Amino acid sequence: MIKLQNIIFPSTKNCTEESLYFRRIGAVEYSLADSYIRLKKNAIINLDTYFNGFSVGKWLKYTKINNVKVHLEIQGKARITLLYKERTASGVMEKCICETYFDSEEQGDYFEEEYKTVLEKGMYCVSILSQSKNTRFYGGYYYTTECEAKDIGLAINICTFKREKYVYKNVKMLEDEFLLNQKSELRERLYVNISDNAKTLDKKQFTSNHINVFENKNLGGAGGFTRCLIESKKLQESCKLTHVLLMDDDVIMQPESIYRTYRVLSLLKDEYKDAFIGGAMLRTDLQWFQTEAGGTWNAGQLVSHKQGLDLRNLDACLYNEVEEKCDFNAWWYCTMPIDIVTDVNLPLPIFIRGDDVEFGLRNMKHLILMNGICVWHEPFENKYSSSMYYYIFRNRLIDNAVRGIEYSKEKFLTDFKEQYFREIFTLRYKNAQLLLNGAQDFLKGPEWLMKQDGEELNMSIMKAGYKLVDLNELTIPFEYPRYEQMLHFVETPQSQRKRKLTLNGLWGKHDKAVCVPVQNPHIAYFYKAYGAVNYDAVSGKGFETYFNKKEEITLLKAYFKLKKEVDKNYDSVKEMFFHEKETLNGIEFWKNYLTLSSDL
Repeated sequence: MIKLQNIIFPSTKNCTEESLYFRRIGAVEYSLADSYIRLKKNAIINLDTYFNGFSVGKWLKYTKINNVKVHLEIQGKARITLLYKERTASGVMEKCICETYFDSEEQGDYFEEEYKTVLEKGMYCVSILSQSKNTRFYGGYYYTTECEAKDIGLAINICTFKREKYVYKNVKMLEDEFLLNQKSELRERLYVNISDNAKTLDKKQFTSNHINVFENKNLGGAGGFTRCLIESKKLQESCKLTHVLLMDDDVIMQPESIYRTYRVLSLLKDEYKDAFIGGAMLRTDLQWFQTEAGGTWNAGQLVSHKQGLDLRNLDACLYNEVEEKCDFNAWWYCTMPIDIVTDVNLPLPIFIRGDDVEFGLRNMKHLILMNGICVWHEPFENKYSSSMYYYIFRNRLIDNAVRGIEYSKEKFLTDFKEQYFREIFTLRYKNAQLLLNGAQDFLKGPEWLMKQDGEELNMSIMKAGYKLVDLNELTIPFEYPRYEQMLHFVETPQSQRKRKLTLNGLWGKHDKAVCVPVQNPHIAYFYKAYGAVNYDAVSGKGFETYFNKKEEITLLKAYFKLKKEVDKNYDSVKEMFFHEKETLNGIEFWKNYLTLSSDL
């Protein structure tokens, strides 16, 4: 018998959103402090959910299993129904596979049955109807027989910078569930490598000798994850590592996701032995909201697949079973074979944003995504940082160049102009300058990039942007009613034409101050404004900006200067990046970049 996935309940450790685990009908009682669900007579719980449905189509496609059985621990009298559900063009198709009556008053008794059906695309699940006054359901698992699992060694690689609280919590969870748990199958097969980019972690917080902390230069996620990959390769033989799992430091983790990842890896068919396993990103504030499950690069016009799904709904869970072409899975949770990592196949040194994309484009042939394999992460729109204006655009250019993806100079200038002018006309001149710096630095070529001290470069970028401060420190008073009024502002077509003809009122009188959202404010908000409070509703902080005609004209002139440089040098710089990609990906460069000893 091989256990495939556990049936789990909500927990205060990670997620309390009940509908991700079970659905209740009638008199069902469940407390987060209990280890069971209590059902009164005629009450029902359904397990056709994100965490407790079984993705049969993907298990059968990617692994060697040829049967699926379910084990349920029940005390009381119940009718147990095994179901198959699939999303079709006409709606949700539901089929009853079998129905059985169970009766036991002994705690520890269990029910087992096989899913005997030719239906193999969607989800297997269970429905339990209580037929007594006090039926208790303690959980269970899905399992298979007549199959042999491979021995897997998995290294979880975490890159962190001053997020000690998250790291301590997640590692403690890994220790409790796996590393120090005598009953866990993963106890001797799981390792944790942490790149401490801030050199602030207290190693005494960790008990297991399977946890390694490496103090590292702050070279962003790219530098931290590369350091972890290098260290994992050093441990490959002695620890019998077969796979690495790259995971963000500031996620909320579901240990069952790691178990399922491990189990899928151990049962992969030979034709999928090089597959990546990705974890979806769910929001921390709305734990049922899926932000991304794999992505497509599209030369930088990134598409996040399955974005916005409400995973409390069965239809959303079944939609997740439908596979789409993916170019990458973000490194908030991404598992890959360790053999992919070689001395000539390391990530690009681009600090942050785009390193995971390019590595996926370069190496990922198959991506396995399953309901129940995920992390919760703070939404990116809740994290405002001017530095991203530098990194995102510069790294888009680098990623496309090294991968030989068609991205013409005309497309470059069109995309740049749209973002650049937007920042100018929303009075965010520092952001516009950072965009310009990113484009200019790309045009300096790969030799320039390789000569940089990434830590010092990042510090200069961080200093160049806007900083969120307490509202009391601002000169322009923040008034919430004005802010709300601005959110509901609607521009008339006539006003829009006038605004565009005057370059957002560049030469007119500026006689008002506005309060605007820090994320994606409409350009029209700033028409004839002399200043703005840019308000971050998440932190309750903000920054202020002021109209400066001279600075706007200087930035506008800089665009035309950049255009000439792009026309002259863009194609040749692209070629240089393409031909230097092996150097950028190589161990010799990375040892020097990370200032590691030469014996690595």
